[in-house]
Amino acid sequence: MNTVGVDIGGTKVKAGIVDPQGQILNLIEEPTNKRDLAGQLFSLIERQVSIKEWNIEGIGIGTAGRVDAAGAIHYATANLPGWMGTKVKQLVKERFHLPTVVDNDANCAAYAEMELGSAKQERNFICITIGTGVGAGIMINGELFHGVNGGAGEIGHMIYIPGGRPCGCGKKGCWEQYVSGTALALDINEHNELAHKNIRPEDLFELAAGKDPCAMEVVARFIKNLAVGIVSLQNILDLHFFVIGGGVIHSSHHWWELLVKELQSITDQPPVARKALLKNDAGMLGAALLARNIPVLKGRGA
Repeated sequence: MNTVGVDIGGTKVKAGIVDPQGQILNLIEEPTNKRDLAGQLFSLIERQVSIKEWNIEGIGIGTAGRVDAAGAIHYATANLPGWMGTKVKQLVKERFHLPTVVDNDANCAAYAEMELGSAKQERNFICITIGTGVGAGIMINGELFHGVNGGAGEIGHMIYIPGGRPCGCGKKGCWEQYVSGTALALDINEHNELAHKNIRPEDLFELAAGKDPCAMEVVARFIKNLAVGIVSLQNILDLHFFVIGGGVIHSSHHWWELLVKELQSITDQPPVARKALLKNDAGMLGAALLARNIPVLKGRGA
């Protein structure tokens, strides 16, 4: 049974055909059309389902923002203006007449890592995605935990520093303002010596590895903030396995051991942390895999 998986992000949208073994048979990727995202979504899906030999039986969509139980966008990020309130599941089902599931992109990534990635032997874990912002998918007994209103996993908006940095959500001091790519850019701008060098967030970890004292200071603070948040989640949920993914994972060879040591230093029961294996394809793969679990399709197999 082949399914289509779509991953909608603030900068890119990708749609892939995925087979029962999780192999990507065909992939299309485009810059996000923020003026007509629904139209772009329809176009990408149409291009995939029109390939008749693939015999598409379901559609899965992962998107940034909070998704309610009906597959509508309850809360959209600032990167996707006009997306909030869109009844994505209803629109796609009506257009293509195929079973459809819609979920948050971090949830999709977590599911993919359980099925195909770093958490294949795990049924209880948290997958944290760190990019421009921070999100998470929470797996309990092999099932995604959505919470009462679909908002579980919005860990980037835990209040970490009361009254701290303003966040796009309207609050102040959210965790993602201290552990994301956005946070690193703010750290650089607040550090005169780094700001004058026009350092980019993606360069920061390499500079720190080269013993630049200013970069080392910023990276140490980033690692501390990340580790404290992880251990807090461990204590709240009694989960001890964490998968870390998102854009910052590409530079993790510079900072991963620092994170492991920090986790060991702040708790006598440090959680297990693993790098996400599926990287940029995790959200799309997870969406396609979740489509196989739609009740009308579940059990059909290949």
